[in-house]
Amino acid sequence: MSNKLLEIKNLTTSFRIGDGYYAAVDDVTLTLNKNEVLGIVGESGSGKSALAFSVMGLHNRAKIEGEILLKNNDLAKMPHSKLNKLRGDDLAMIFQDPLTALNP
Repeated sequence: MSNKLLEIKNLTTSFRIGDGYYAAVDDVTLTLNKNEVLGIVGESGSGKSALAFSVMGLHNRAKIEGEILLKNNDLAKMPHSKLNKLRGDDLAMIFQDPLTALNP
């Protein structure tokens, strides 16, 4: 039995600016195992939120390349209807400013 909960392979998240796409997340690979905690740190604008939004499937206009495997299901290729069923139970996110995102 595998201990892998989340595995990201060669993830690139690009946004269209003018006539081209520019990567905010560029070729990220990581594995999160059971009973592990992962912290992602970096400067403002380094792609931390873009990475989290990619995992959650919350980008509307981004081009997502690579694999985002949760329990061996590729979230990057999953239809939104199926992804919505995972959110809240298997997948969740607390936004940067939780006071504006959550009802106090």
